[in-house]
Amino acid sequence: MKNVIRRLKILLGFFILLTFISILTLAITHQTPIEAKRIITLCTYRSKATYDYTAILKPNLIYNNKTLLRPGEGPIYTKITKEVNLTLTYNFEASLQAQTEITYSLKANLKTSTWTYPLYSIPPTKTSYTPITIKLNPINKAELDTIKNKLDSETGVTSTQYVVEISPTFSIKANTSEGIINQVFNPVLTVKFTKTEQGEVILIEDLIQTKSGAIRRTETDILEDVINQRYASYALSAASTVGLAVSAFLYVRRRPPESPERKLEKMLSPYKDFIIETVQHSLPRESKIVNVDSIKDIGKTSEILAKPILLTRKPKPTLMVIDQNVIYKYEI
Repeated sequence: MKNVIRRLKILLGFFILLTFISILTLAITHQTPIEAKRIITLCTYRSKATYDYTAILKPNLIYNNKTLLRPGEGPIYTKITKEVNLTLTYNFEASLQAQTEITYSLKANLKTSTWTYPLYSIPPTKTSYTPITIKLNPINKAELDTIKNKLDSETGVTSTQYVVEISPTFSIKANTSEGIINQVFNPVLTVKFTKTEQGEVILIEDLIQTKSGAIRRTETDILEDVINQRYASYALSAASTVGLAVSAFLYVRRRPPESPERKLEKMLSPYKDFIIETVQHSLPRESKIVNVDSIKDIGKTSEILAKPILLTRKPKPTLMVIDQNVIYKYEI
């Protein structure tokens, strides 16, 4: 019989552990998503704006009377520059063949910290061809100074610096086999008249500007491995739960009944520090016996009266608290 109980204990412990593992596995597999999103690039495209300039120079010593200055050939000194001619070239490229329609316009403004003056503009124009080349109005500092001085006199503000801001807008619509491309591109160029360590110069920066985009599609992949792991966790959980229930039932059914002594010890264990065990106790004469309803009541009585609990085991386990001629009694 003892061997059977021992085996049932081992079996019950095994299924308890297996149930814990199955619950943990179930939680982990359900935290892992069964879907994975994949972004596929179907088509890439790019807008590119390239500004180019030619500075027309006055007779000069620093450039050995050179008359034209191109990007990268040196600073554009204001005092030896007649004007600067600018061109803008725009191009659109796509990785797929596309039917393209481009609408472009342009505004050029003279700006200071206090006012903005429109120099010229190009109205919206549509085309299906690239590259698009736009010849911009020359930058002539003498003419710009005249405009600036007149506006300063009208506003009553003296401007020390000004810039020419060239702001083109390209709106692209292209039909491809993978969808429609819609893009707006605004490559702003700022021409600054400023004083640097190199002297009084015209700064023209950001000559090449680009804007890229893509047509993308999101696809969802079902992760079969994760689904199979979930099914396996379901099977493991079901098997461990059934095994735990059966082994617990068998263990409870085969387990020998608990002895009266063992039951008594369990009942008395919370109050063992207050119990004094006696073989036989003589009760005071003319004592009054009060039967309490539970062992908890006898424990409270002992605590309130600050009296020990007397225990007699025979003929029947009995707990008593004696307070002068009053006996509080509980028979187990």
